Amino acid sequence: MKKLLFVLLAVVVVSSLAFIGCPAKEPEASEPVELSMVMFLPDFPPVNLWTHMLMDKVAAISNGDMVINLIGGPEAIPTQDQPAAVQRGTVDIANAMGNFTDTIIPGVECLARAEIDPAGIRKTPVFAYIQEKAEESGIYYLGASSPSEPQDQTNFFFRDAISTIDDIAGKKIASTGGTSREFIEALGAVCVPIGFMDYFTAMERGTVDAYYIGTPGILDIGCVDVTGCMLDEPFSSSGAHFLVNLDKWNSLSKAQQDVLTQAVIETEIDGIIEWNNLVDGVKMEISAAGVEIVTFSPAESKEFYIMYRESLWPGDIARHPEEAAYIKDFIVDPDFYRAN
Repeated sequence: MKKLLFVLLAVVVVSSLAFIGCPAKEPEASEPVELSMVMFLPDFPPVNLWTHMLMDKVAAISNGDMVINLIGGPEAIPTQDQPAAVQRGTVDIANAMGNFTDTIIPGVECLARAEIDPAGIRKTPVFAYIQEKAEESGIYYLGASSPSEPQDQTNFFFRDAISTIDDIAGKKIASTGGTSREFIEALGAVCVPIGFMDYFTAMERGTVDAYYIGTPGILDIGCVDVTGCMLDEPFSSSGAHFLVNLDKWNSLSKAQQDVLTQAVIETEIDGIIEWNNLVDGVKMEISAAGVEIVTFSPAESKEFYIMYRESLWPGDIARHPEEAAYIKDFIVDPDFYRAN
């Protein structure tokens, strides 16, 4: 018995000495989580501002533990195919246009009709509703990707100056994916569905008389030289969105998911300030280059906006009766200043 106790004591002593003599290894630094992303326009200023804002915020909030790698724009994955690419997992995240996402997430295009800002939408049941619809299709809806004040997102740009609503009648207006077709036709114009990057050639050759794009787009696609007039009667709220592949989202830890959520919320808020500054700069630049900036009379401005509002909702409801009717109740403001 004494011999057994001696042996056990010896083992304990040797083990203790071995532990003391061998310092613990430092834990190896973990590699950052990398996510791939594509965007609906080419990756150059000014329209890539919000995409890079999200990327920078993710890196800062995570202290470098999460990184978003932008693989490109339409040259990497065509604009119209980007929502499906996220759905399939070809790419982890997309900054995608709502009109191309609407068939995958029913009703998401309605958010462009919002008369409240992205932060306001988050406070309504609509946000959770859109997330639910997105998850049914294998996508996690993260939030707005090009935030602005409500109904301050897009403009018509014409080759020749106009001064009244009636001057729009008969014009051929280029629109990616036929966005806002019903409004264009309500104005008596013809909607010509072509891609953003074909706008310049179409305007130069006279195939179209005007084009429809987010305000900074005139610079993004280099159309200043073929544009004579910007109609400064903006319409549409954020019509593009950050989408995440649902399997990828679910593979992230709660802390990593929180990083993405915080980053997009900050982008929605800070991005509006940047949008306002950018639009002011765009107007100054194109005006100096000879593009006339035109506004309607107060009466025609109101008429123009009401025509926009009333022409698009019927189409939304026809496409998605249940979803559009539900969303409309929360994002249309009866007291919105543009309609009063």
